[in-house]
Amino acid sequence: MKPENHKRSPVLLRALGLLVASAAFLGCGKSDANSSGGGTSPAPAPPSTTAPVTDRGTVEDKNPVFDEKWDAFYKSKFDVGDTLMVGVLSDADSLLDPVHTTRNAAEIIELLFVRLTRTNPDFTHGPMLAESWEFSKDHLELTFKLRKDIYWHDGVPTTAHDVKFTYDKHIDPIIAWSAIKWKEDIKTVEVVDDYTVKFIFKEVYPYQLMDAAVGSILPKHLLENIPPSEWKSCPFNRNPVGNGPFKFKEWKAQQYIEIAANEKWHRGRPPLNRIIFKIIPDYENLVLQLKSGEIDCIEFLPPKFFKDTSKVPHLATHVYPSRAYTYIGWNLKNPLFQSKKVRHALTMGINRKEIIDALLFEFGEVCKGPVSPIIWGYNPNLPEFPYDPAKAKQLLAEEGWKDTNGDGWLDKDGKTFEFTLKTNKGNQIREDITVIVQDQLKQIGIKVVPTIVEWTIFSMDMQKKNFESSVAGWSVGLKMDLTTIWHTRSLNDKFNYVSYSNPEVDKIDDVAKKEMDREKARKMWWRAQEIIVDDQPYTFLYVPKQITYVNRRFKNVQPQSVGWTYNMEQWWVPKDQQKYK
Repeated sequence: MKPENHKRSPVLLRALGLLVASAAFLGCGKSDANSSGGGTSPAPAPPSTTAPVTDRGTVEDKNPVFDEKWDAFYKSKFDVGDTLMVGVLSDADSLLDPVHTTRNAAEIIELLFVRLTRTNPDFTHGPMLAESWEFSKDHLELTFKLRKDIYWHDGVPTTAHDVKFTYDKHIDPIIAWSAIKWKEDIKTVEVVDDYTVKFIFKEVYPYQLMDAAVGSILPKHLLENIPPSEWKSCPFNRNPVGNGPFKFKEWKAQQYIEIAANEKWHRGRPPLNRIIFKIIPDYENLVLQLKSGEIDCIEFLPPKFFKDTSKVPHLATHVYPSRAYTYIGWNLKNPLFQSKKVRHALTMGINRKEIIDALLFEFGEVCKGPVSPIIWGYNPNLPEFPYDPAKAKQLLAEEGWKDTNGDGWLDKDGKTFEFTLKTNKGNQIREDITVIVQDQLKQIGIKVVPTIVEWTIFSMDMQKKNFESSVAGWSVGLKMDLTTIWHTRSLNDKFNYVSYSNPEVDKIDDVAKKEMDREKARKMWWRAQEIIVDDQPYTFLYVPKQITYVNRRFKNVQPQSVGWTYNMEQWWVPKDQQKYK
C-alpha cells in the first residue's frame, strides 16, 4: 500500500492537542508571586524570563557589574540549612572532569571543583581560583595570581602546581579530554611560585583567557601517580576530592549523588547543607515528584508539562535562552547519506515547524545551523530549507531513488531507502521526534525504523559511530569555534559523530579563530556556517528555550545560559521554610 500524503501520526495528533490546551492556559489567568503559607494556597507565579545577554566572551577585563553582584551576596543576610533535591533523568558517568562525557556530570563537577575564573552570564570572566591576571606587553604570556585560601577537601592547599598538572593532563592524548583542542595554542604552562602560574601562547588570538581558564583544576597529589590509560576506570571517578563550594559525599549508582556544603569554603560555607541529584529515569515520574515536593527542582521539562506544572503554587518557573540545539545526525559513512542532494531532501521532507508546534509550543524555534543565536558569530541569514515534500521527492529522484515496484517505498538498484533512527530512552521529546519523522518521511517514500536504547548504550554507540541516523542534542561551548565537531581534525575525537569533513570549513575555522578583528572574523564565521548548512550533515531541528522549575522556598535562584547552576552555591532557604535538617 502506498503511504497517504499529509496523514499525521497519532503521536503528533496527541501533541497538537496539548498545544491547544497550553495556548488556552497561557492566554488567561493571573497570579500572585509573593503569596505564601497560611490557610490559602499561594497562587502560581508567572514565569521568570531571562533575556539573552550580549556575548562578550573575548573581553579580558573583569565585568564589575557581575563581580559586584557576586560579592554583594556574601555581605547580605541569608539563612543556612536545608537540602536541595534535584531530579535528573540519568546517572552521571564520571565525576573526573577530563573523563566525563555527560552534561549532568558536568553540572555536579562545577560545584565540586573550581576553575581559574568564574564565567559570567555575558561570558566574561570573574575571579575564582585566580584573584587576578595580566597579559605581557606582547600578549603572549598570561600570568594568574592565585588565592591562598582555597583547599582541597582533604585539607591540602590548591596551588600553581595543580594548575600546571591540570594543563598537562588536559593535553594528554591518552586521556583524550573532550576540550583538548581548546588548549592547542598554548605552548606551555610554567609555575612561577606556589601561587603564581604563567600560560605561554604560540600566538595572539581572541580567546586566550578563555582557553587558559577552561576546565576544572585537578588535585596533583591524588592523581599524579595514576597512568593516563587508567583515568577512565580509577576510583577517583566515583569518589572525587574537589576544592569547590561543595564536597562529594555519596554516590548510589542509578539512585542518587549527594554533595554537601564545604564548611571551609573561603567565602564561608554555602547556605545549603546538601544537594542531592536523584535519578528518576522518565519525565512522568519526574513531574509527579516535582508536584508532590519529593524533588525541589529540575533543569528542564518538556513544554508539554508546562500547563499543569506552572499551576503548582510551590514552583517557580524560569525561562531563559538555551545553549543547546536538537538535530538529526546523518552518519556520513553510510552510503545512504553520502549525497548532498539526499541530505537536502531528507531535511525538506521533515516538517520542523510542525514538530516544534507539537512538542515545544512557543518554547522553541527552528534551528538553522551549528552556532547558537546567543553566540556573537551566529549567522542569522542562513537558508531555511523549508518543508517541501514535492521538492524532496524531486531531489531524491534525481539521485535515482524512485518507487519502481509500486509498494510505496523508494528504491534504487533493488534496495529500499530504509534506515534506523536511534535515540535515547527516557527523553520523551526525542522519542516522539523519531515517530513523527517516521511518519513524515513515509509520505515521501522513505522507511524509518525508530530505535530507542538506554542512555549509556546510546552515548557509546554515538562515539563509536554505531548508528545510521540519530536524534541527539548539543550544548554549544562559550566561544566561537567550530573545531570540536566540524573540523577534519576532530574525525577521531568524541563528538564528530557523523564523520563530517570539509577542507573549506577547516581553512576558515583555522583562520577565523585567530582573527583579532571581530568584524573580519564574523564574515568568515558566517561563510563557514553557510557551507556546513549547505552540506546538511545534520538536519538542524530546533533551538529550545530552557524551562527550569525550582521550589519557591529557595531564594536567589538565577539560572543562566552559561549554566543553570550558575550561582547555586548562593541559593538559600529562610529558616521558617526549611524542610530538611
